[in-house]
Amino acid sequence: MRVLIGFNGSRASRDALEDLKFAGLPDDTEIQLVTVAESWLSPKTSDEARSVSKEGAKIVSGFKKEWKVSAYASEGSPPREILSAAENFRPDLIVVGEPPQEADHNKMFLGQTSQIVLTESSCSVRIARKSTANDDRERIVVGFNGSPAAMLAVESTVARSWHANAEVKLLAVADSSVLGSIGRFAPQMTDSVIEEKLAHQWAETLADVALEKLGKAGIQASLQVAFGHPKEIIAKEAERWNATSIFVGPHCSLNSYERFLIGSVSASLAAHANCSVEIVRPSPTHT
Repeated sequence: MRVLIGFNGSRASRDALEDLKFAGLPDDTEIQLVTVAESWLSPKTSDEARSVSKEGAKIVSGFKKEWKVSAYASEGSPPREILSAAENFRPDLIVVGEPPQEADHNKMFLGQTSQIVLTESSCSVRIARKSTANDDRERIVVGFNGSPAAMLAVESTVARSWHANAEVKLLAVADSSVLGSIGRFAPQMTDSVIEEKLAHQWAETLADVALEKLGKAGIQASLQVAFGHPKEIIAKEAERWNATSIFVGPHCSLNSYERFLIGSVSASLAAHANCSVEIVRPSPTHT
């Protein structure tokens, strides 16, 4: 696995390095840190950028001796330089650090670098935040609705190397569109008790394959069904459960202008979740 990390020495970027401990990266991971010198923020010179990048690489190397870690420095616009480095390095995952945000779901703010990298990257992006967990146990929430994007998030989770006590929760949120679809085939949906029962049956049917994949990988997994708007429910449940990360698919094509429209749920979670959020895209083919 290849991971590209945008690192500028800030508190948020240092927290992103610490978050790697909770990202399930396998032993054979190759990591490249990218530090960009820009005239108005630190680091301001190429020499400073090289020093900062080497410092970050030293920190990461101390996490797991099997990882292959390198440092890279450049000058220019940080998001553009990170994306340019990605074209050469061809990572499976780009990691950028973000400070915690207030959970105001009517606003969608990310830092400029994170926003551009998230929307324009051709690979998965992890918006990394400092874990609030008081132990080393990994708790992963996967936003799940049975779609190809959701299954991709599940498969990405399965492919990681989690600790033995890691736990994955598939969170299926029945919003108005889901309930409306079910209601077309079940006129009795006007009864709230029947509505809840049918929603659980819908989620359980869709999640069978995903739970089986996770189980075969030796991951403790469960399904939870909730009602409301996904971007609000997923963030709240992740906070309540003290999740270390959220995995979610972008719900759009990667081969057209739609690639830039990652979806309101993914974008809102990336901006407002109190833990790291990984927006999963298919890995590039390495040559």
